[in-house]
Amino acid sequence: MKCPNCGEQIQEGKLYCEKCGREIQMVPEYEPEIENSIHTSLSNVATEITAPGELTTEKQSQSSETPEEAEGAEGAEPFWPPGKKQIRLILFLVLLGIISGGIYIALQFMPNYQYSLGSSALQDGKYRQALSRLERASKLSPNNVSYLNALASCYYGLEEYEASEEVCRHVIELEGSNEEAYRRLILILEKQEAYQQISELLRGCQDREIRNLYTDYLASPPEFDVPGGTYYETLSVKLISNASGTIYYTTDGSDPDETSEIYTTPIPLEAGRYTIKAFLVNSYGIKSDIAQESYYVDVHVPDVPVVSPASGEYDIPVQIVVDVPEDCRVFYTTDTSAPGTESTPYEAPVWMPSGYSVFRFVAVSPGGVKSEVAEVSYTLNLHPVLSTEAALNRLLLSLRNAGVLKDLQGNLDGKKGHNIYTYKYALVINDNRYYFYREYYEEAAGVSNATGKDYVVNYISGECYEAITLDDGTYRLLQIEEMPEDVTEEAETEENEPQGAER
Repeated sequence: MKCPNCGEQIQEGKLYCEKCGREIQMVPEYEPEIENSIHTSLSNVATEITAPGELTTEKQSQSSETPEEAEGAEGAEPFWPPGKKQIRLILFLVLLGIISGGIYIALQFMPNYQYSLGSSALQDGKYRQALSRLERASKLSPNNVSYLNALASCYYGLEEYEASEEVCRHVIELEGSNEEAYRRLILILEKQEAYQQISELLRGCQDREIRNLYTDYLASPPEFDVPGGTYYETLSVKLISNASGTIYYTTDGSDPDETSEIYTTPIPLEAGRYTIKAFLVNSYGIKSDIAQESYYVDVHVPDVPVVSPASGEYDIPVQIVVDVPEDCRVFYTTDTSAPGTESTPYEAPVWMPSGYSVFRFVAVSPGGVKSEVAEVSYTLNLHPVLSTEAALNRLLLSLRNAGVLKDLQGNLDGKKGHNIYTYKYALVINDNRYYFYREYYEEAAGVSNATGKDYVVNYISGECYEAITLDDGTYRLLQIEEMPEDVTEEAETEENEPQGAER
């Protein structure tokens, strides 16, 4: 016998094809054969019953009896008495009809036979024809998952999705690792965009292989790379998810929601107690359960940095000085953000900027523990005679007159690039008030490097100096020497002459 599905030769006694796994039906495939057999048998019976009448007519036509003999025959027994042969034939045919009818009726109560006919119609896409057979097979054997899966497939082909879903869920109740039922049920829920139901379905599935097929729908709670407990050093806790999406978390033990902090980088834990709670919202909008871990970090916390001067309004440049706690480093920001080790390190006193400013300082121990943040705010009103722009023009003019620059645009003799001068802050040197400018050389647009030279301009008198920083952080000022007037005039003449003019 060959497999009706793949054509592979089936060994005698086997109930499944070893190649494709199809179940081999050991019952008649088509009910019409029985109906034809019954019809033929009954037709034969009718023929046999009709034959004796024809024989009587023939005998009457061929009879050579005289009228007297015929008259003497009146009142005798019937001419065609049933013989033993005819009786046996009739009884046989009646018995055959009874047996055939019994087989027909019996087949109506054989689920495997109904399933065979239904599966054949289902494979041919004859869903309505298959439906009655598969429904009967499933009714006769309500816990047979093969029958139920075929019925669910038939409902799905007829687009009766609610009925198909109900049958699939029944199959999963009977056999929790039935992949076919899971696949069809998830297809139905996808059509409904019922992603949360898919997630709940998969969470209840104990078969890891099936869950791995649909990890995008599994919004599992985030995992912590560091277990909860007591630690004697600072920590960075990573949150790990099994699918793409957004993790929301809190560190104070409160339940997070979609307005909570979004996890992007490891969570730093310094001194103190923390209870981290987090959940995942995956790309389908499915929310996971909340995961949580508790930590106690027992480390020394640095003292808060002491900053002077105190917050307030000032009218002359003042240096901001920080008292750095022992064995610590101090970092600060000026944009109101929280300072950390990635912020600007405090290495020397900082001149107070003009206008309004906010400084935030934090001390960090060698173990990475942060102090509380010290915040100060200042308003510096200089009341200058010269603005920073006017002072810069004075500086450019002085450098050009000294031959350092070719023109007021910062161009240089023999170089393609030019110098630019950037205002940094106001400061006091020897009781005089200055703007501080740093020199940069720019050869390509947007690309500049400090030359190592700094200049100051007195914003009261307009005097310009080169400022040299000494080892103790103070400055020595050098006068910018202008070239003799005749040399300056000659340079200006050369600059204004047309290219190629004779001299």
